[in-house]
Formats: sequence, C-alpha cells, structure tokens
Amino acid sequence: MKKDLLKVSILIVFTLALIGGVSFLINQTKPSPSPVSQIKTATISLSVQDVYEGKQVAIAEGETVLRVLEKLNAEDTKLQLSTKTYKGLGVLVEGIGAHKNGTDTKYWQYKVNSVMPQIGADQYILKAGDSIEWFFATSKE
Repeated sequence: MKKDLLKVSILIVFTLALIGGVSFLINQTKPSPSPVSQIKTATISLSVQDVYEGKQVAIAEGETVLRVLEKLNAEDTKLQLSTKTYKGLGVLVEGIGAHKNGTDTKYWQYKVNSVMPQIGADQYILKAGDSIEWFFATSKE
C-alpha cells in the first residue's frame, strides 16, 4: 500500500511538473504584442479670409500649414485651394476661393500666432494650439 501511495504521489508530481513546463513553453513562444504606434494629434485654430473664422482643426504631429489647407480642400469644396511649386522656393498658395494671387497686386499670405513666418507654408511645422490666419492683401515686405 505504501508503494502504491508512493507511485501515485510520484505520478502526481510528474504530471504537475509536465503541465507547468508545457505552460511555461507556451507562454515563451507567444509573440509579444507589438506596440501600436500612436500618432500624436493636436488642435489648431484656422482663419482663412472669406472662408473660415477660428475653425478648430485636428492636426497630426509634424503637419505643416500647407498640409492643413490641402486636407481641408479635399473635404470642403468652398476652399478651392490652388498651389504652384517654384524651384528653390517650394510650394506657394496661388489661390483660395475667388481670390487669385496678383489680383489688384494682392497675394495670399499667412501668419502663425500673429507673426508672419519667413518660410513657406509647406515648411512651417505646426504645434498644438497654434493659430493660423490666411489673408489676401498687398505685400508689405
């Protein structure tokens, strides 16, 4: 009887060790979940003369002033954005809505946080909370 009890005890220990080992191996071979890349988003305020006033727009990290207009243009027919690429200068806004550059010596210009950047809209990278204003006026510079 003691031998039978010993055999059963050994069998139980062996079975538990086997189950534990198999469980360990299964957990080791599971692929670890890959981290999901989180795209950081933020909100900016956009005003475009005769089109938008203080429109809140969601932007992705690294987005430019021009990219915001391009995205809105794809969604909103009243924007009617037209651009032109100039070698050495980059992409310039040629027209928005009914206003086209050169009309009455006026051109599309932009400000970010009330300051006119000295780079093109295709190069200016936005930050959360920025306020963009596009206006059609005679250049003062």
